[in-house]
Amino acid sequence: MFILDKPFVSKVLLDTVKRNNYPVLDNDTARELLGDSGNLLSSERFADRFRSRPVVYTNSENAVAWINENLMFSDIVEKVDLFKNKVKFRDLLSGMFPDFFYREVLFNEIETLRSKDLRFPFVIKPAVGFFSLGVYYVEDETAWKRIRPQIIEETLKVRDYYPDDVLNAHSFIIEEVIEGTEYAIDGYYNSDGEPVILNVLKHFFAGSEDVSDRVYVTSVKIVREISEQVHKFLVSLGRLAVVKDFPFHIEVRIDDKGRVVPVELNPLRFAGWCCTDIGFFAYGLNTYEYFAGSSVPDWDEIESRCGDKVYAMVVVEKSAKIDDGKLVGFDYEKLRNSFTKVLELRESDFRSYNVFSFVFAETDSEDAPELKAILNSDLSEYLIY
Repeated sequence: MFILDKPFVSKVLLDTVKRNNYPVLDNDTARELLGDSGNLLSSERFADRFRSRPVVYTNSENAVAWINENLMFSDIVEKVDLFKNKVKFRDLLSGMFPDFFYREVLFNEIETLRSKDLRFPFVIKPAVGFFSLGVYYVEDETAWKRIRPQIIEETLKVRDYYPDDVLNAHSFIIEEVIEGTEYAIDGYYNSDGEPVILNVLKHFFAGSEDVSDRVYVTSVKIVREISEQVHKFLVSLGRLAVVKDFPFHIEVRIDDKGRVVPVELNPLRFAGWCCTDIGFFAYGLNTYEYFAGSSVPDWDEIESRCGDKVYAMVVVEKSAKIDDGKLVGFDYEKLRNSFTKVLELRESDFRSYNVFSFVFAETDSEDAPELKAILNSDLSEYLIY
């Protein structure tokens, strides 16, 4: 069963739901997109069906509020909270990573936190967060004095973008910096609790202080490079959390010794804003159907079709530094022309959300000049004032 909600439902997801006549929760978003043609279930029918087959996917964490109110009879509420709350997630993993430093602080405590009570460098982010909102890398005491007012300013600015179940800026987590290359992975635990990996995206950063979601790349080579060690970690995690029929989007870092350390795990969904569709554009792999059908990708067959091609997913976010009052528009055509081969460019309502666009592209290599350019861009060349 599917729960469709704002901020965005892609054409790929919508077509998939229609083609397969998947049961969908009857809410405002689903009714607007599907009308009378959809297999819409009332809240009562959806909950009843969930009792007999507790398998659900949602494109948006906005659905968490409905789940908390209507599926209280199931342990899914507990599982969602376990993963969604970064402090509880670290508590769960404390036995696997006994030396990992983290602590919870309240938003109103940030201004008075003393440097002597902190362990530099560290990352600070909302305990319940989304989309790198409110995430900061803090190198030392000097950086903390500079960044602290920025955290307060940005939090006050963006916390109304999403409901508290998605972005709750009342509580933050401070944790040690995780070394290694970062990867974002879409997958699910099947009915036997076995993890299945669907998408693997390597996450590039402009520098040590960059915490944005700007550039990701994928290829069959990347998938093969890390699948084995990530699968082993997911097996251990699944035993701790005891999850089945459970889709997820997890971010991990892998160091030069092959050690996998999770950054966070997002429950009941794949990459946000339907960015999981990179698998569809790159490999013809429909992650929604794979989860619904409990299918496993055949990477040998995919490699025979795609070879060594590299695909990129670019998130053109709107930083808190951009003056909304002066901004008139965004040059999407110029953005499109910044890439050699665009597979899809999705424009976003940047007045309502903190993102201008999502770009899916085919590129020559992981270090293609066009990717380096957009990664380091302050976006000024695209802004219209």
